[in-house]
Amino acid sequence: MSSLRISLRIYLPNGARLGPGKIGLLEAIEKRRSISAAARDFDMSYRRAWLLIDELNHAFSELVVETYPGRSHGTGAKLTPFGERLVAQFRAVERRA
Repeated sequence: MSSLRISLRIYLPNGARLGPGKIGLLEAIEKRRSISAAARDFDMSYRRAWLLIDELNHAFSELVVETYPGRSHGTGAKLTPFGERLVAQFRAVERRA
């Protein structure tokens, strides 16, 4: 049974999807405070990461990630309080599953 794995994916009514990849990217953004640094953590392009974040920001009535263009020192993005709750609730559902 140790090889049993569950992967949670949520399909939103508007067609957007939320799964472990996007949640991991959100966690990396929260940790690194940078979309580009988070993208490097996942070996993806900045553009791909930005498109995923943009998709999430448009999928909900509240922003998931706030960005601060033009900032230096790796502090260009952070999760909103809604984004933090989204990640926490996703991880809680994963644990329960």
